[in-house]
Amino acid sequence: MIRWLKRTAHEFAIWTGIARAPDFRASFVESNPLGESVPPGIVYIVGGPGYQKWAVFRCPGHESEIIHLSLMQKRSPHWSVRVDHFGRPTIQPSVRQTAGSFAHFWIRGGMVEWCADSGRPSSFT
Repeated sequence: MIRWLKRTAHEFAIWTGIARAPDFRASFVESNPLGESVPPGIVYIVGGPGYQKWAVFRCPGHESEIIHLSLMQKRSPHWSVRVDHFGRPTIQPSVRQTAGSFAHFWIRGGMVEWCADSGRPSSFT
């Protein structure tokens, strides 16, 4: 009940303009979504009870690019995703596209925070 009240209050704040709508929401799924079925603004967290395998979402800077981040802690590189009670994902560390759009950004609390070097090739690639 309290979770529902918090979510309702948050949605009301967005509707009235007090709060900004998040750029991303999280959705938990058991298998990888197909590229064409990935809508903008959704981070699919692929896995099952007790484990996460992948985070799959469209690049916020170039929506034709589908990003797949490994969430498997024994793999390198890997990321972690935390989802708050409003369904907003936070991804650690930053996301850096090494080809295509060369986007570099954070997703924190469902909001995209662009890095200064976004859109430029990395000196590490």
